[in-house]
Amino acid sequence: MATYAQLESEQVWHDQIVPEFMTGFLIVPLRNFYGLDANSCGAPGDNNHLYGRHRSANWDRQSVYCTNRSYGTVDTKDHQGDQDWYRAVDVGISGPTLWDACHRMDSAVRAGLLPEVAEWFGSFDGKTVVGWYEGHASSSDSSHLYHMHVGFWNEFANYFQVMEKVYAVITGEELVMPSEWHTGDANGPSLTQGAAGYAGQQRDTALAFAWQAANEANTKADQALAKLDQVLAAIAALPGGGGLVPHTHTLAAGETGPAESG
Repeated sequence: MATYAQLESEQVWHDQIVPEFMTGFLIVPLRNFYGLDANSCGAPGDNNHLYGRHRSANWDRQSVYCTNRSYGTVDTKDHQGDQDWYRAVDVGISGPTLWDACHRMDSAVRAGLLPEVAEWFGSFDGKTVVGWYEGHASSSDSSHLYHMHVGFWNEFANYFQVMEKVYAVITGEELVMPSEWHTGDANGPSLTQGAAGYAGQQRDTALAFAWQAANEANTKADQALAKLDQVLAAIAALPGGGGLVPHTHTLAAGETGPAESG
């Protein structure tokens, strides 16, 4: 196995990037939905991943440490898009949560609903690894009994519509974003390459993070209000209706200072 020092000695290792829309519309929403951290849900592979879509297409082709240069690099769909993109996401779910997600993924892929997905692996029962690879049923190593792997054709690794669809299939829930992101120029430039398209991707990804932060803040505010309602209800249930007893202070003979009431 290559060491990190060896891997980091090559520029192509440092050139790898996670696509903006993969981050904003799939990885971060999945972390939020399942309560996962960055180590449990992400795109870059560790130093065990010496080929495939947890590495960029450029890394697979150029690194002296790659052990399979044809995996994820040959099809024309892997020749499109930024060749420095990571193309896969691991989701650290297990048990019935994983099994249900895998059944949904399997059904969607076989029905032709996710042509942008080149591969996925997981399990239906925690005993056998199942999945799909470039057009046919497949399998992989036993680590996929405890997590889901989804790999994209490089061409589609930064399309927000693709990430929304995959999020919905994995979770069984629609990823709700502001409607204006789905119409007009908010998304047109983001699907093109070049400076204008890249600027659109950066803008929309920033909006995605801002929306998620606002949504989390609203959720926390709603939780705080719910707790306040519980406190007020408890006060109201006290003897005498829980009303606060008025307090008055009257100056006695010889006292100085303001009189208070309320």
